[in-house]
Amino acid sequence: MAARDALKNILRRLTPPPLSPAAPTQAETGPPQIEFMPVPMADEIKGGRSLHDGYQRGCGLAHSNMPAAIEADPLYRAAVEASGGWSIMVGLKRMDLFLILTRFLGRLDSQNVIEFGSYRGGNALFMAWILRELYPQAKVYACDTYAGMPATDLTRDAHYAGDFADTSQTDLEARRDALGLTNLVVVRGRFEDTFPAIAASGETFGLAHIDCDIYSAVKYAQEEVWPHMSKGGYLVYDDADAPTCIGATEAVEELIMDRRIHAEQVWPHWVFRAGL
Repeated sequence: MAARDALKNILRRLTPPPLSPAAPTQAETGPPQIEFMPVPMADEIKGGRSLHDGYQRGCGLAHSNMPAAIEADPLYRAAVEASGGWSIMVGLKRMDLFLILTRFLGRLDSQNVIEFGSYRGGNALFMAWILRELYPQAKVYACDTYAGMPATDLTRDAHYAGDFADTSQTDLEARRDALGLTNLVVVRGRFEDTFPAIAASGETFGLAHIDCDIYSAVKYAQEEVWPHMSKGGYLVYDDADAPTCIGATEAVEELIMDRRIHAEQVWPHWVFRAGL
């Protein structure tokens, strides 16, 4: 009898409690709203940046339910699907880009985006999908050799020529066309060979996504794109904080010293503002 009672008690503890009345499902209530955390500083430009905006994005992603709300956002989910799994970007960085594109880019004179270092093009597809929905007049320029890295400086960089060669311009353009992303411009070649023509066209950019791993590429991209950024445009670095990309870190350090600017964010991206 004692053994039987003991078994009943064990089974009782293992049996889940009865369900409470069903709460509304997400399909019934819609996705959770993306709400920014209140921050103590004024919403103003100071020292070439908006600390208010940087804290809202960074702290929101780190200390609130913002990641879950973004994950449930229909536009975010559709853009991730459009990327085809071709992006190797850390999820929180992709969410940070999503916030900049959807909540901040519209404040600027230009919503064009240029990406230096597109690899397979997944992130370019992601951004182009969002811009098509929000700013149909804007373009995304996806700049890469689409043949792997050029020669690197082994006194600075932990990468070699030919790294990330498992990419295909043809595949990217085929997926772009299948998705109807006429706003995505695929630009093949070294930045030094291709960006001058883009600059000469008179385009300005609200966002420069600098996704290069090596010193020379980051250095060229940030210096050459700066005069073509919209006032307040965002320079967003994917790799400057990576342990394998100290050459990229060095290039950004030089930007800070040469231009005497402050970062608006250091997590999950390094983010700077141009012309403020």
